[in-house]
Amino acid sequence: AAMAPSRDNSHRIHRTSTAIEKGPKGIGQNVLLFIILASISIGVIIAATERRGGAGSSQKTLSRAVTSYSSRQVVRSTPHSFHIPIPRRARYYHRDDISIGVSMLRRPAIRRMISRPLIIPSFATLGDGEDSGVTRTTTKLNGKDDDDVNDDTRGAIDPPSFMNIKQTVAPDLKEGEYKIVEGDGTKSTLFFKSAGRVIEMETGVIGKLAGGALTIKDGDTVLYTTACAQRAAPGEEGKPSDFTPLRVDYFERSSAAGRTNQGFFKRDGRPSDREILISRAIDRSIRPLLLGWAQETQTLSWVLSYDKQHLPSTLAVTSASAALALSEVPMRKPVACVRVAIVNDQIVINPTRVQVEAAALELVVSATKDAVVMVEGEANFLSEDIVVNAIEEAHKHIIPICDAIEAFAAHIGKEKKSLYNLPESAMDAVADVGTQLIDEALHISEKQVRGAAFDKAKTTILESLLSSQAAVAAEQDADTTNNSAVEKEEEENISSSSYDEEDLKIAIKRLTIKRLRHMVENEGKRIDGRGIFQVRDIGIETPVLPCTHGSALFTRGTTQALATITLGDSSMQLIDPTLHGDISQRFYLQYNFPPCSVGEVGRVGAPGRREVGHGDLAERALDPSMPEHSQFPYTVRAESLVTQSDGSSSMATVCACSLAMMDAGIPVKSPVAGVAMGLLVDPTTVASGESLILSDILGFEDALGMMDFKVAGNATGITSLQLDIKNFGLSIEAIRKTLLQARSARIHILDKMTEALPSTRESLAASAPKIVSLMIPPNAIGKLIGPGGKQIKSIIETYKLESCDVSDDGSVKIMAVDMNAAKEAKKKIESLVSEDDKGPYTKEAYSGPMPKVGEVLKGVKIQWIEAYGVFVEVKPGLRALCHISELDSKRVEKINDMFKVGDQIDVKVIDINEKNQLKLSRRVLLASPSATSTNEATSKPKRGRPPAHRTAPKQ
Repeated sequence: AAMAPSRDNSHRIHRTSTAIEKGPKGIGQNVLLFIILASISIGVIIAATERRGGAGSSQKTLSRAVTSYSSRQVVRSTPHSFHIPIPRRARYYHRDDISIGVSMLRRPAIRRMISRPLIIPSFATLGDGEDSGVTRTTTKLNGKDDDDVNDDTRGAIDPPSFMNIKQTVAPDLKEGEYKIVEGDGTKSTLFFKSAGRVIEMETGVIGKLAGGALTIKDGDTVLYTTACAQRAAPGEEGKPSDFTPLRVDYFERSSAAGRTNQGFFKRDGRPSDREILISRAIDRSIRPLLLGWAQETQTLSWVLSYDKQHLPSTLAVTSASAALALSEVPMRKPVACVRVAIVNDQIVINPTRVQVEAAALELVVSATKDAVVMVEGEANFLSEDIVVNAIEEAHKHIIPICDAIEAFAAHIGKEKKSLYNLPESAMDAVADVGTQLIDEALHISEKQVRGAAFDKAKTTILESLLSSQAAVAAEQDADTTNNSAVEKEEEENISSSSYDEEDLKIAIKRLTIKRLRHMVENEGKRIDGRGIFQVRDIGIETPVLPCTHGSALFTRGTTQALATITLGDSSMQLIDPTLHGDISQRFYLQYNFPPCSVGEVGRVGAPGRREVGHGDLAERALDPSMPEHSQFPYTVRAESLVTQSDGSSSMATVCACSLAMMDAGIPVKSPVAGVAMGLLVDPTTVASGESLILSDILGFEDALGMMDFKVAGNATGITSLQLDIKNFGLSIEAIRKTLLQARSARIHILDKMTEALPSTRESLAASAPKIVSLMIPPNAIGKLIGPGGKQIKSIIETYKLESCDVSDDGSVKIMAVDMNAAKEAKKKIESLVSEDDKGPYTKEAYSGPMPKVGEVLKGVKIQWIEAYGVFVEVKPGLRALCHISELDSKRVEKINDMFKVGDQIDVKVIDINEKNQLKLSRRVLLASPSATSTNEATSKPKRGRPPAHRTAPKQ
């Protein structure tokens, strides 16, 4: 830090040079002279002190000498120099010429001392009072001026604020309480206590140019989140829009967990499926509360630190909501998010990673103070009541967090922009012209014909209203002769009730929603003629493909999914890189939604966010039905190709894949079915228990409705669920009603599935590989694998196996399409690793006397060869290792070049360790002239000069 500026304010303070601003002319030379003399004096004191008391005393003396000159200043130091502030006039001197004791600063004692900031005096005592022109600076310490601080606190100065070293201490809060703490400058920190943990939000330090930016911390998990909105062009603020252009991105930096990418490219690349899923959760949580906002908006969230216990996904949702609340984006209500789990029959809010892994239920719940806006998660066949109770408990913990965010935004948030509100005149005009046209289109059951009818009705309404409005405007322009007060008032009323084409389009959509709800309530029928609780007609065919391991075609109405199952070994497992490390999945599902499924043309390539989300939902639904690995040691890959889509293709995927798994012969715990539920309410309301809920919604009902609530499970309980809404949320009563209604629809679908396929196939498909398992002693693994894997490769090729997996515990899994070949391979392995073969060093089958150190064993037979040595049978039932370094008197590059299995060699016992294992050597015998070896004749000549008896060839 530099001295305070003098009365000459035209000069800047330079931190890098730590310069003192010079006062009036004439003082600069005096200051420079004082500095030089002080430097020499301090150097002399240090030298004398080192001679008397060593490095420790010299460090204390220098500190006392430096602090005896005036008030304190913090100076940045380097390991090689320690600079006193100098006047600007002295800058032409070289820095080393004005350093303190340059030669002494290279001594270890001084270097240790200057490795930390020191307290340096200012020069308030120089000159003759005020005429000197030097302004004294003071530093406040704990609310006191510099003069009020005694000598004992001289070293307790706070670091500069721009270094951001000072940490705000978390206050002591009760459950549900919050506190806002003001820091230096623009820094503000919000503390709130939730589920027994104090969570911290800090803003005003990082990302000051963003619309809203903050860091959120839970334990040692830290996220940085921003929210920005594109500036509206002049006159476009609050423009009509029924869609919010919102982009959400979430990033898990590998460095947050102290890791880096293992591949060639070390930069974090394309988002993983997990990052996409969390981005979708953020989007679905905040989008309903941005109704009427038409500017491009983006929220970004980075995991900066991860302690592998406090999961970051819920923090990302809450921090995105808080960043929007602090920005100029007019979010209608703040949203908060918590994770709820059931561990040992107890509801746990915001569980740790270890608790989540042991949970029977895991849900991520987002809500405002008034209602729930997003739910997703999985359960192990739990009842609807248990799930609803967990959601209700989560909402209780969300309410105080929303209060804290509201207070934080009111304290330091920016002024909000305006939202779009549909003019009542547009709604009234569309209702007058288009009610009958829309009602006629709603009674058409066929999808393509209904779509064409709606397009025609929309065109007719727009042309009629726009032409009539243009005629009125022309009439007003023509009539300019009379400017009475009455006519001016009429013109103002007409102007206030005007609308444009975008207003009319939004009004048409809202009128369609209103008329659809009116038709269902009054007629008890939906667009396709079904009742509120009725499920569409179901068709099932299995198997449908001859060469796959399992397949099924599931059709519900005009929605259809083709599922296939592929079985494999552990090499087929999906490796999912996460901040916890790489996770292997033995069951995974991949969902594909081509544009042809809805009769459109589009790009086909890598899966989009929607496909990743739907696939994960279906995978969660089916995973609880998978058998244990010990019962079914296969890796299972499920694929779903949506061939037709008119509502809830993800739930059709659940049904189709469950049937395909049973067709493949997988002993599932229970078949699983799914259904999507809809809601017809006004978009600006909260759905209650009296709201109109539809079972098995169509695509048209999904587009116009306010809810898409997907629920999957069996007849006894739920395995997965996902809630998306477009209004301002659902009450707990509405959620309970929806889940109970979904259970009835799910049981109906399960009955149809059972009729088509009553149980799992008794055997695997002919094209499916078969697995035969066995156990071998862990010490015999090397013998089974062989040198360089030759032995196991030979077995795979001989018996035409798909694979042969060997685990560290000795478990062996043989996979082959032909079951007989697998059984023959098993017999081969068992004969190779016999029962009495317990490993290379065992002597369980040997009961005779052990060889002694120094004993020479002649003609021992090589049992098998490893890269590090050969194993020989010393006596029947007793085996030992002769290490590669003890095989020959010269370096052995490859053992296989010298020996083969079955060769006989002479070895000597050179040691017996504490485990009674023999250490053998052939090399010591080769050093003796009388020693012989069966392989001596095949030894290679040494490289270098040829023997003396050889003569050079003639030229």
